[in-house]
This record gives sequence, structure tokens and C-alpha cells, in this order.
Amino acid sequence: MSKKTSLSTELIIKIDGTKIQDSVRSQVVETTVDQHVFMPDMFTLRMKDEKLQILDNGPFDLTKEIEIAASDGGSKRTVLIKGEISSLEPYFGEGMTPELIVRGYDKSHRLFRETKSRAFLNKKDSQLAEEIAGEIDLSPEVDATSTVYDHIFQSNQSNLEFLMERAWRIGYECFVDDGKLYFRKPPDNATAVSLRWGHELISFKPRMTLAEQVDEVVVKGWDIDKQEAIVGKSDDGQLYPKIDESRNGKDWASSFGQGKLVIVDQPVVSQAEADALAQARMNERSGTFIQAEGIAYRRPDIKAGQMVDLALLGSRFSGKYLVTNATHVYSPEGFRTYFSVRGARTGSLAERVRDKKPLMRWPGVVTAVVTNACDPNNWGRVKVKFPWLTDDAESDWARVIGAGGGPNAGFCAIPHVEDEVLVAFEHGDFSRPFVLGGMWNGQHDLPPVVGDAEQPLVSTWCSRNDHYIAIHEDHNKVEIKTAGGHAINLDDNNNTIEIKSSSGLTVTMDSNSNKIIINSGGDVEIKSSANMKLESGTNMYIKAGGTLNLEASGTANLKGAMVNLN
Repeated sequence: MSKKTSLSTELIIKIDGTKIQDSVRSQVVETTVDQHVFMPDMFTLRMKDEKLQILDNGPFDLTKEIEIAASDGGSKRTVLIKGEISSLEPYFGEGMTPELIVRGYDKSHRLFRETKSRAFLNKKDSQLAEEIAGEIDLSPEVDATSTVYDHIFQSNQSNLEFLMERAWRIGYECFVDDGKLYFRKPPDNATAVSLRWGHELISFKPRMTLAEQVDEVVVKGWDIDKQEAIVGKSDDGQLYPKIDESRNGKDWASSFGQGKLVIVDQPVVSQAEADALAQARMNERSGTFIQAEGIAYRRPDIKAGQMVDLALLGSRFSGKYLVTNATHVYSPEGFRTYFSVRGARTGSLAERVRDKKPLMRWPGVVTAVVTNACDPNNWGRVKVKFPWLTDDAESDWARVIGAGGGPNAGFCAIPHVEDEVLVAFEHGDFSRPFVLGGMWNGQHDLPPVVGDAEQPLVSTWCSRNDHYIAIHEDHNKVEIKTAGGHAINLDDNNNTIEIKSSSGLTVTMDSNSNKIIINSGGDVEIKSSANMKLESGTNMYIKAGGTLNLEASGTANLKGAMVNLN
């Protein structure tokens, strides 16, 4: 094993760009730098502070920039973290020298400090990463993506949470290192740090398991335009270690029979998105084939998100592995790096609890206000905003639920702009809203025919222009009325049907007396373009208050058992 070197000759600490004094550095008892591909990097400095000079006079203080670097004992210098101090924790223990613990994170912690609600239109995921990196003065290191999304909603999420969610969907890494925001595919043929067991590599504990290995990942969705299924597939995982093992996890698992992971609760809008999601999940599964923990001595160049090339582990386990996280620990006993290999998994308890699906879900329903009802596709969709969330962004086009909706059928009542509506989300995805219906409130009253009645006994549909259909349970009648006053009343209580114009003309059908009464304040005309027949089972009366004219262009026939002319 290499000879141990004192901590002071290996550790380099700068505050706001200035190297700390040797008198301060010599008080450092332990330094830990925790690097992670899927979470912010963190550092912890523990130091003696017998006279509390460091606590009271610095150089460590909240919000200051810090750089921690290490050398490998030679001329090579490796920056482990560039971050900011976020906490000072003095420890005054009984009968002991006071200590000061300084903690902080890389600049990605700023991406967690504020949640935002906003919409991105016609953007790629890579463009989102570049835009957000610019908002906090990070240099973007981004692998380009190809899928353009019409609408992406950041729903009360921090920027990093939002970016990590987008990265998870497409199998990308998302992390901050040395002032750069990385949004990229996992490295494949990148330069690897060489480690030999029994030399730099103190220990290595791999675990080869078939627990999550599958032959294929299938993602299923629905194309609302073409009305057909979207099916994305992948059978080629990309995160298997580059080792000499004769068979990968998929091949080994096939001996147990066919294994397939089918995903149906991640909405997709296109074939390209379904394929990308399937590939990402296949990569994630392949990364769990071999999971490992390792310890290396004096190798600060081991970094999360990079490859290590391990030797002297036999043919089955020697080779290249992708480091998920690396924890560098400096102490008087020396400098060790603890690293783990987990593929696309964080290994956190929270990840296991949420079933390894780091997507924000919105269960249940929420209220919204309609902002746009002019659907360019003429599908009856609307856009809404969520005033309780933000007034600055609106949703993507949301389909509206209609009773009996189907091909050229169903009840259609598209909400108007400024209407309050109730919204649900497909599989809880905030970017996939559905409008369930409209609601009344303190500013939008019930239709008058309902508001003026005993409400549970009246059901109605009323248009924005005051045309309405009302069902009166208490009076056993149905009323249809236009805004202009024309009406049809179907009255079961009185056994009548009445058709009434706005000027008072009526046609009444009375089932009690078996009468049809036409009442007009003016002329009545009955015309037929073909034959017309008037027939009565008993008597028929024709009476005129003035002249009675009977006229025919052809023969006029008058016939009866007896004809009386007076």
C-alpha cells in the first residue's frame, strides 16, 4: 500500500479565491466531499477551534465561495468542489476542545431555493437546460436532444427538480460540477481512472443480480390525433459495465423465461418520446445488473459521472464502471475515496419509496380558469390557467369532457374564457389536463330559472345567451325557452303541451279534453303544396264572423245525406 501522506500536504482550500492560512488549515480535522450525479455535491469541514478565533473571525462565513482541491502527492491538482458555505455549526462538548463544522453545496443548491410555475413552448429538453443554466450563471454542458415539445409546464418545482425530472424521462444525467451545469447522456467511451486492487483500490464489493433484468421495456400511450396506440420499445440496455462477463443481465435473465416491463402511466405525445422513455428505462434496468461499492486510496481524480477502469479483479469483474457517487474523505489517517456504482439510481431511500419514478404527481382535481377557447384543431379543447399557482402561465390544450361524446355525437358545451372549471390530470401528469366541467361561484350565479326555484327540484341547461331547458321535478314539467321568449311547455300535471311565441300566439294540446287549441291574435294560414284532408269523427263546424269564401280552380263538389242552404 502507498505510504500515507499528512492531510496538510494534500488538501487545498480557498475562500473567495484566496488560499486559507496554514494556521487555519492545520486545524482541519476532517474534510468530506460528497459528489453525486443525481443530487447536489456537498462538503463538510470539521476543525478544532480552541479559542473560537475561526468562528468569530473567519475566514469561513455564510454565503462565501469555497474551493476544495487535492493533489495526488505529485504535481497533479484536482478540484473536488466549487461551492458556497450554507451553514456553520460550532460544537461545544463537555470537557472537549470546541469544534467548528462548516457545510455547504455546489451552486446547484441555488436551483433548489425557489419553486417556479411557468410554461415553455416549442422547446427541446436540451434547450430547457441551457436556458435554466443561464438564469443562475452556470455554463451549460448539454448534449442536444431532438424531440420538440409544444408545451412543457414547470408546476411549482425548483429548477433542479424540474430538470432532473426531464433528465429522468430521457435517461440523462443532470448535475453541477466546477461552475458548469451538465445535462447529458451517461458517458460511454470517456477516459477512465485506472485502479488496481491491492494497490490504489483498497476494496471492491460488487453484486451481480438479476432482480430487475428484463428482455424488453415497452411504453404505451395514446395518440389523440390519430386515435391509435403509441408503442415505444427498447431491448438494448446501455449501462452495463464494460467487463469481460460472458453474458449481460438481459441474457442471463432470459434463462428464467420472458421478462418484460410495460409502462402505461407515463403519458407520451409522440413515437419519438415513447422510444426515448423506453430506452431510458431499459438503461436504468441494465445499470442495476452489477451494483458495487469501492474504496480507493489517494485518488482525488475519481469523480461522480465518470468511468473507473478496475484491474486485478478476475476476468468477470475487471473492466470499466460508471461511478454514480464518490465521497472523498480526508483525515489524519490519510485520504480515501468511497465510490458506488448504481447506474441511473441514486440509492436513496426516497427513491425506493417513490418506486423509482421521480416525477411530480398531482392526484385528485384542481380548479382553473379558462384563458383560450379557440382550438386551432377544432377539437373543442381549451387552455386554462391556475390562479392559485401562477397568473403568468397557461396550460397546454386540454380536452373537455362531454356527456355521450363520440363520433358526431354527444352533448357539447365548450367553456367560455374566464369560466371557472374543474381539471384533472392524466396519470397525475400536470402537462396533461382534462376539463371535467364548469362551476358556479360567488361571481358566477346559477341560471335564473334555478336560482329562483327550490334548487334540488330543478335541473337545467342554460346557454350564455339565456336559452335554456329546465326540468321541474316539483311541477312535473319540462320547459324549453329561448332568450327571445319563445317556449314549449310539456306539463304532466295538467296533461297539456303548449307551444307559445313571444307575442302570445299559442298552440295547446289538452289531453284532459282531447282538444288542440290554436290561439292567434291575427291571421291563421294553413298551406299545403300537395293534397290536404280535414276529417272529423263526429261534427265539424266552420264559422266566419264575416264573409266565408269557398273557392276551387277545378270542380267544386258538395255532398251530404242532406244539404241545407240558408
